[in-house]
Amino acid sequence: MRTITRTFYAIAVATLALAQTPATRPGAQIPAAPLQTLPDALLEWPLPANDKAYGAIDGKHLHTYVEDLTAISRKYRDNGHPQFWGRIIGTQADADTADWLLAKFKAAGLTDAHIQPFDLPDQWMPQSWDVTATGNNGKTVHAATAQPAYQTKGTPPEGLDLEAVYLGTGSEADFAGRDVRGKAVFVFSMPLPGSWRNTAVLEGALRMAEERGAAALFDIVALPGNIRTQLYPTRTSIPTFSMGMDDGYAIRDLIGKSPAGQAPHVKVKLDIKMTPGMKTGTVWGTLPGMTDETVNIIAHRDGWFESGSDNASGVATMVGLAEYFAKVPKEKRRRTIVFAGTSGHHNGGNASGTWLFDNKDKVFAKSALLINCEHTATGQTYLLGEDIRMSNMYTGMLWYAGGPSRPKLEDIAVKAFHEFGVVTYSAPEKAAPGGEMSRLWQHVPGVQASDYNQYFHSDYETAATVPWTGLQAITRAYAKIIDGVNTLDLKDVQRPSEGAAFTR
Repeated sequence: MRTITRTFYAIAVATLALAQTPATRPGAQIPAAPLQTLPDALLEWPLPANDKAYGAIDGKHLHTYVEDLTAISRKYRDNGHPQFWGRIIGTQADADTADWLLAKFKAAGLTDAHIQPFDLPDQWMPQSWDVTATGNNGKTVHAATAQPAYQTKGTPPEGLDLEAVYLGTGSEADFAGRDVRGKAVFVFSMPLPGSWRNTAVLEGALRMAEERGAAALFDIVALPGNIRTQLYPTRTSIPTFSMGMDDGYAIRDLIGKSPAGQAPHVKVKLDIKMTPGMKTGTVWGTLPGMTDETVNIIAHRDGWFESGSDNASGVATMVGLAEYFAKVPKEKRRRTIVFAGTSGHHNGGNASGTWLFDNKDKVFAKSALLINCEHTATGQTYLLGEDIRMSNMYTGMLWYAGGPSRPKLEDIAVKAFHEFGVVTYSAPEKAAPGGEMSRLWQHVPGVQASDYNQYFHSDYETAATVPWTGLQAITRAYAKIIDGVNTLDLKDVQRPSEGAAFTR
């Protein structure tokens, strides 16, 4: 088995290197040198005596798949895409990921392994950008972590040269008596990972600034260090960027130290192209069972930056389930297991997801279970002073297991999570957490446990943030849930479509 080449401790070291020194941080908690690498320090849940068969699912083995997928992202970055990169739908990284997954399905012995192709609508693809602030004294700050929000508007070819203004958290109180017309507005924003956004977006600070005439917007994400974050669409029609805290504070200080009437200027240049003719696909594979009833397992393949948790971890879990059940004799597989690596949902044109929803009556006609492998493992982090500290445990998960009208499915899932040490929130969600099952949970018996972590959608979300112990726990639990559901009849888990009766 390959050695895990990237350690959890690497990211802790990277974060600490960005922190202030002990001399400038009196009373702060300063970590000592580690006694062992974090992968070796991780807490591993003991395997229950009556479930020894699931010991074949090895988290260290699954972690090598996370490493493979994050390496595909870095390869795309290093091949001429240093700013907007990742396993982005429609790109070469998308194709490489599909080929990688297809090879894994075939190696595991799945039948009908193939890629279902899709044409994409024109895709928003930023080509390059630059954000530089200059004070009246000639001091310059180049904001290397500035990242255009998805689908934001570009600048004219010559760029913009704007007066800079800092507006705190962007509340009504911060705007009172301030003129932002024609200016570059900087606001400080707390991240809200579970909401896929942050306070500046959620509370309307960016929209408020645009309505009052701002010419460009900068959302300083309040995570220690200088983390680059990719925002979902902010629904603004002027150039809008996220920015790391160190870069944001450097520009804030430049503004704060400028004499009255001599505010720094920010030069902004952003080249956006809508790229036609891009393609993607769903990767399918099948393990025939003794009936035409199905268990369906899906995981989206895309992600921004290295996207270790979102969603290399989910793809690794799906491959682990394929490998495990491929070794179970067909006569012991009551239902056919169908695997689908979807194109994903981070950028425009969720072709796979749309196709699945449009064809749900056919694809899931006899489905006893749909498992969405989404963000299946992340290391637990803590915000302590000016640092983000990693613990030796994986995080708690949002979860859903079919809802109260499927009590037998909920009981199977809860017991499996407990047996294998899957940490969950104390109560389930009313609907499936976000992702590929967002529109399907109302129509198919579904199970999903997902985490939306501190480093969500950022360049710190590497393979090092994915604990092998978490991968092992959730993959073993999902295997146990599949076996449990296969003891039930369809009538025990299926129910009429909920349609629009409940919306998230």
